[in-house]
Order: sequence, then C-alpha cells, then structure tokens
Amino acid sequence: MGLRKFEVDDKDRFFGRDNWIIELTDYLKPKNVLLLLGASGSGKSSLVQAGLIPKLKDDFGANKLVNLTFVPDVNPFESFYGCLLANRYKQSQAKLAQAVKEDTLIKVVEGLKNNSDLWFIFIDQFEELFTRTPKTERDIFIKSLVKLIEKNDSLVKIVMTMRADFLDKLSPYPSLGKIHDQYSKMLTDMDESELRLAIAEPSARNGVIFEKGLINQIIADFYEQAGSLPLLQYTLDLLWQKDHIQERILNIKTYQEIGGVTGALEKQADKIYSQFNEVQSKAAEEIFLELISLEGEKAVSRRADKSSFEQEEMQKEVLYQLIDNRLLVSKGEDGKATVEVAHEALLRSWKVLQDLIREKEEIIVLRSRLYADAKQWDELQKQDAVKASSELWGGSKLAKIVEFQKNNSLPNLDTVAIEFIKASITQAERQKNEKIRTARRIAVVSLVAVMVSTGLGLMAWKQTQQAELNLANARGFSSLTLFDQGKELEAFVEAIKAGKTLQKQHE
Repeated sequence: MGLRKFEVDDKDRFFGRDNWIIELTDYLKPKNVLLLLGASGSGKSSLVQAGLIPKLKDDFGANKLVNLTFVPDVNPFESFYGCLLANRYKQSQAKLAQAVKEDTLIKVVEGLKNNSDLWFIFIDQFEELFTRTPKTERDIFIKSLVKLIEKNDSLVKIVMTMRADFLDKLSPYPSLGKIHDQYSKMLTDMDESELRLAIAEPSARNGVIFEKGLINQIIADFYEQAGSLPLLQYTLDLLWQKDHIQERILNIKTYQEIGGVTGALEKQADKIYSQFNEVQSKAAEEIFLELISLEGEKAVSRRADKSSFEQEEMQKEVLYQLIDNRLLVSKGEDGKATVEVAHEALLRSWKVLQDLIREKEEIIVLRSRLYADAKQWDELQKQDAVKASSELWGGSKLAKIVEFQKNNSLPNLDTVAIEFIKASITQAERQKNEKIRTARRIAVVSLVAVMVSTGLGLMAWKQTQQAELNLANARGFSSLTLFDQGKELEAFVEAIKAGKTLQKQHE
C-alpha cells in the first residue's frame, strides 16, 4: 500500500472504521448529500472508497450501484467526463459532462442514468476546487452541483470529502455554506480499539501475529504524531516487507530498525535519496518544488502534468525512481497523466523536504501566485482581452520572476504560466516605451508652447516681421505632428529650427 489511499478493491484489508461505515450508511438512507470533513491524513478518502462504497454495494446490489469517483482538478467537468468514460459510458454519451454550464450535472443524470440504478457521485479532495480550478469553472460547477443537490433524487447520492482547514473557502458561496450546515460530518481520529483492529486484523487474516508488546508500542508512537494514519500504513507495509514472515511473526527489533511510526517514512525516504548523485539530487529537488504549494504557512501537495518532467532525460529517470519507490504517485493515461507527492504526510515527516521548503519558500510562494494569476488571465483571455491584460504582472513581481527564470530556479513551468510571463514582459516593455514617448512629448509640447508664447510676445512690438513668426509657429506645430507619428528625432529638429527662428527675430 505504501502511502496510497485505500480503494474499493482494498475493502478486505480495511479495518478500524466499522462504526463510521455503519453511521454513514445509515445517514445516506434518508439523505442524498454528505460533506465529509477531516484533517489531512485522517482517512476520509479511504473510508469512503474501501468502507462506504462496498457497504452500499452490498445493500443495493453491486450491479445497481454506479461508482462515479473523481477529483475536481483544473476542470471538474472534464474530470467528471473522464470518470464516465472509465465507467464504460460511450464517448458520445459522456460528452454531455464536458459542457461548462449550470445545468450540466442534471442533464448528465437525466440523459445517462438508468431509472433503477443508484448513482454514487464521489467528489474526492473537494478542496481542489479552490486550489486548482479557475474561478470561472469553479463558480459554474458549484452552481451545477447545487442544482443537482436541490433536485433531491433519492437514487443519486453525492458525497464530497474535504480537508477541514479549507472550510473558510466556502465563505464566498452561501449555497455551499448551507450544504455544510445541513449535510456535513467531521471524521474524528481513531480511538485505541479502532487502531488495534486496523493494525492487527490484516495480519491476522494472513496468519501473521505481532510480537507481544509491539502493537502497544505502535499505538503509543501513533499518538505522538498528528495526522499519522498514512505514516502508520506506510510503517506496517514496510514492516511486512522487511520482517521474516516465514516465522509468521512481526517483531519489535525490525520495527525499531525501520524507524517506527514516527521515523519509518523519513528513514526510507533518506535511503532512497542517498542513492542519488549530485545531479540526480538536483533533479529530485526541482521535481518536489514543482509539486509543493503553500496555503498560508502550511505546505500542501499540488498535482502537475507528468509530461512536464519528461523533457529532460535525467529528470525523467529520477521521476520514475521516485514513483517506483512510492514517494510520488502517477495517475492517468499517457499524455494526460499527472504526478503528485504520495501523501502530504511526506511534507510533514521528511526533513529533506522541510529544509527544502524553508530554503525555497520565496520561490514556492511566487510560483503559487504565478499559477493562480496565470490561470485567471488565461480564463479572461477567452472573454475579455482588455480585462485579461490587467491580470498581467509588472514591477518587482515581474522582475523577480524573470530573475528566477534567468537563474533556472523555475524549471518545469506549465505552458500557461510561460505564456503569462511572456505576455507580462511584452506589456511591461510597451508601457515603458509609452512612458518614454509621453515624457518626450511633454518636453516637445513645453518647448513649442514657450516658442509660440515668445512669438506672440514679439508680435506685439515687431509686426513687420510677421512672416518669420508664422514660420516659427508652423515649425513648432510640425514638430508636434512628427512626434505623434513616432518621428521623435525629426520632431526635435523642427522644434530647434523654430527656436532658432524666434531667436533670430529677437536679435
């Protein structure tokens, strides 16, 4: 298992959440919506995938329940479309889900669902709507989701899991706030009896036992580390691999050697990392930096296109080593595959990453802003190019991002971000040139104004030389015309000629 979540096929290895499975199943009998909240690493996704869904299949019939599980990602409509394809709906049918419209989800249900089927729509990592989905798609998807919820179809169950520390993101959406008030539950930590089941039962099912005192040691270590279910899972998996299962006993000595719950992941990650040479370590650092974002002061995982790491051979090689060693996970088909940190527990438990985050905090923050603003700009480009230009960077932010690019501190940027930077540079240069032109025009206008004023004064006492004064004025206005045509040098020459004419009249 490593750090990956439990899935539907892991139901026979999933223990310790029996009470919650019963509670959620009973909850969804009269209701059709659930927002399951919990801390990162609390096991929200695993509970739904390996606990709730198999139970509902047992209750409603495996052939009657259609499991539609997806994460929002950049475009939740496209994610739902991919989910329908994975459930063997034809492309011609599933394309209904691609429409970014408020009635899309209702139309998909009405168009594809058999009357007797139970559709279980599971939106995992709901917080991605706020971290990855551009505002335009996010707003429309939320409206579409709320409309489907309000339809209150008893054969369409909608379950969402979201990290509790993202609750404030619901504030701009009163409809989501109402869903939270009416349909949310907070997943609590496992108590000691649940932990014992989760630790011992999978081994017992395979005829393997724990040395006396080991389970108590594991539980004690577990409670020392907040959000450590993924670490517990990783440790037990590693213990199973390392120990001599021929004797059918998992022992304390091996547990201590691998580092226990609090140290197994870091120890194993260090071992993998120590095998890299300097160039490979640099490549690994660049990969991890691209897969980390900062929400406030907290480091969180972000998903990136796998192809962005496959352009350079060394980085591609390191990427696959990190995936093979389960520090990263890759999902999706070639061409559309993504990669992300195996679990955010890695960000909290591995000193190498913690040091990297501290050292490169400025780059991480700047890149996070870059991706957010670039997404917004890209969306506005499709609607209002003038408004989109207001999203482009300038000043110190642009200077800093250009500096980082020159130093190669920002490799692997996605296409939208690169285009955003190019557009920002182009606009900044245009604005700079316009300022220079404006300053020069002001100078010319001022010079001409003085000349014209002088000319008018001279007219009062030297009417006989009117022709020369007219020539000076004509040259002054000619200077302005040339400047407006972009001929700054010719404009200054004409202005100087006008000045000399006036000077001659004054002599």
